[in-house]
Amino acid sequence: MPKIVDHAERRNLIGTAACVVLERAGHQGLSVRSVARQAGMALATAQHYAPTREAIMHAAMDTLERRVIARAREIDTGLTRLDTLRAALLELLPLDDDRRFECRVWLTLTAAAMTDQEVAERLESSERHLRENLERLVAHTSPSADAPHVAATLTTVTTGLTVRMLTTGLPDEAAQEELDRALEKATQ
Repeated sequence: MPKIVDHAERRNLIGTAACVVLERAGHQGLSVRSVARQAGMALATAQHYAPTREAIMHAAMDTLERRVIARAREIDTGLTRLDTLRAALLELLPLDDDRRFECRVWLTLTAAAMTDQEVAERLESSERHLRENLERLVAHTSPSADAPHVAATLTTVTTGLTVRMLTTGLPDEAAQEELDRALEKATQ
């Protein structure tokens, strides 16, 4: 009887392993071999699902996006509109181990984007989707606001806070206070 393989699970395993390698070894340490080793699978198996370094990089980005989207779907729908927007923004900050991990991988990919056009294009697409989602939340929260401008501003604020939290030790509480002030000012 042939072995039944869960292809989606294997792709997810490769994407997760790629994130771990990126966090631990950076963009330069990423290879099909290093990801196969991290995933605990044969090199040939990993190559079947992600034959190139670029495919591995995309698997990592897919994994990050799935994780963030899954958390966003868990935001309490009973919150006020402003609290829903705030909760969505807080999901982007490194406020727990999972989000710190994701943000470190994202920063590694961001550094890679300075020299890798394909990574830069993928990150730009991901950010565009994020801004579009934030625009919808902003328009719903504050109909008189310039939603594209506010969403862009809030994206910049969360990006800056993330960098400061991971590199300069900005405390979680201080980051949340800064986010709250920016959110209040942006939605007035």
